Amino acid sequence: MFIVTCHIQRYKCKVCNNVFYEKDTFSNPKETLSKETIFIILEKLKSANVTFESVARDLHISRQNVIDVFDRYIDYTPGKLPEILSFDEKHVNKNMTDNVYLFIIADFKKVEIYDIVHSRHKYVLERYFSKIPLEERLKVRYITMDMWETYLDVAKRFFRNAKIAIDSFHVMRNINNAMNSIRISVMQKYNLKTDSIEDNHPYYYLLKKYRYYFVSEFDNLTDKRFYNRKMKMWFDKHSLLKYLLEIDPRLEKAYYLTSRYREFNKTTSYENAAAELEILIDDFYSSNLPSFFEVAKTLSAWKEYIINSFITIPDALTKPSTKDDEPKPRRLSSGAIEGLNAIIDKINVNANGYSNFWRFKNRVIYVINKNVAILNEPKKKPQNRK
Repeated sequence: MFIVTCHIQRYKCKVCNNVFYEKDTFSNPKETLSKETIFIILEKLKSANVTFESVARDLHISRQNVIDVFDRYIDYTPGKLPEILSFDEKHVNKNMTDNVYLFIIADFKKVEIYDIVHSRHKYVLERYFSKIPLEERLKVRYITMDMWETYLDVAKRFFRNAKIAIDSFHVMRNINNAMNSIRISVMQKYNLKTDSIEDNHPYYYLLKKYRYYFVSEFDNLTDKRFYNRKMKMWFDKHSLLKYLLEIDPRLEKAYYLTSRYREFNKTTSYENAAAELEILIDDFYSSNLPSFFEVAKTLSAWKEYIINSFITIPDALTKPSTKDDEPKPRRLSSGAIEGLNAIIDKINVNANGYSNFWRFKNRVIYVINKNVAILNEPKKKPQNRK
């Protein structure tokens, strides 16, 4: 690290006795840090892996200096609404706000944060969206969300022209939960309540140890043969799954329904989704499995929005996983915002939590969004909003 000592010349007018100083080219007026140091601080804070503390350590300045620079030079204000919005929530410590969930609004196409609201309560969201001009809200074409009534009510009220799509992951999670409830019900019939799972009934042992077989994509399971000591048998994924499903006919029926929905979710087009979903709902209703009957009611209630999730956006492309892969149009989903939530988690965890919501919001958006402006005229005082 280099230390530059700059001596500023002071002048005194012989006529009026006013005192003035030569221009300081190293720092902004009334700043204790040089422009270069401020730039380095802000550049380092673009990374989710660094904290105010770590930047202060690197530059041999105080943590408060770093915070003050960030608070004075970064103050995000959302612009016009994107045409495709994604709604989600993020759990945080109550020290940050009076609510444990923040409301995240993301730009589906850019995969960036549009804004973060301090609460997901309905009256807070209504107040927030009512401040956005109607003509701007009417330009929103699509909204993705999970199956939470508050988000649906708010979206329908404030975004009249938008088609609402339920994220397919949340639908699949409901179906996997139904599958698991059947597995657990069968498993408990064979529970000998031993201290070790190895000493329990073979069926209990298998249903517990290989529970992921019931909710995983079959093609993603390992193709390798393996030996199970307790059962004294060699298995591959085909033989093990066959063995598991033969334990109880309810398992076979539930697995069949789960697999059918998973295949429907992967392969169906928007044009065919309505007809195929109707067939699935009927089969879920007639399965005589209580947990799948409940799923059928959920699918019926959210049918329109599940069908909308099969809409693909031509100019919103996936990132190729290899050089040979071609980017494909993305389906409406909350996948992008889920990825952003992982970055939000990292920022919060690395700092051991934030107590100032506005600082946290600005830091998250500054890290995630590509072009957050740095203020030309820094604020006079650090933020003290809560």
